[in-house]
Amino acid sequence: MMFRHLARDLTRRLPEWDASAKIALAIAILLLLLLLAVGFLGPSAIRLPARFGAFGLLVSIQLLLLWGNRRDASPYHQAQQHFIAGEYPAARALLESVPERGRASVDPLVLLGNTYRHLGQFELCRSALSRALELKPGHSLARYSIGKLELALGNYGTASDCFQGAIAAGAPDIVDFDLGQARYLAGDGDAALTNLTQARAALAEDPAQLLLLQYYMHALHAGAWPDQQLIDENLKHWRDEADKYAETPYGRHLSAVVGRLDAEQERAD
Repeated sequence: MMFRHLARDLTRRLPEWDASAKIALAIAILLLLLLLAVGFLGPSAIRLPARFGAFGLLVSIQLLLLWGNRRDASPYHQAQQHFIAGEYPAARALLESVPERGRASVDPLVLLGNTYRHLGQFELCRSALSRALELKPGHSLARYSIGKLELALGNYGTASDCFQGAIAAGAPDIVDFDLGQARYLAGDGDAALTNLTQARAALAEDPAQLLLLQYYMHALHAGAWPDQQLIDENLKHWRDEADKYAETPYGRHLSAVVGRLDAEQERAD
């Protein structure tokens, strides 16, 4: 029963933990496995002490789970929930109250920067993300987030450099889509096609992004026009994005894309 509880809790909560808690848990699990191996396979004289040690370590892991999950009540965790729900003013209010505490402040700063971007407060966005990179230059999400800011502002070459830096720092494959988009908008079709092709499989669970990817692939003469159902179900997302960034070059680009998709949708109807 205890093992099932641990496995369920870890699966649900572990992605939200900070790095130090994850490292501590990894060490505890490794020690637990070693003690269990000794407790069942080691010399008979030390099997019983090893089993007692394993039991004590299980209790310690339970405490570590409580520590790792402490963020549930933190302003940062609450802000994450508001951000995911699109409640950006509420997320901003919480994040602006989080005190800066060195490298531990990086994740809240990145989330604050992205919140500012969604609210159209671009200079505040840049300030928060730049501070995050000062604290942790290799932070892939901070690099990626600055790339998203530069993309929104129409600085497509700079955005490409930021996305490349994020990939080099360990960002997931989905960033290839953003890099391909930035290169497409910068006029580098060949490089864009390479990145968009690499990103296609990673977007299988993100139909809105897949719609834009298919649009670009078609524009580069490397794919069919997006499926009508894909357009019907995801056009609103890009219309909302175009409205959000209406005063920027990227917003105007999205507005043109939405206009063309709209026209094709009406023709199909």
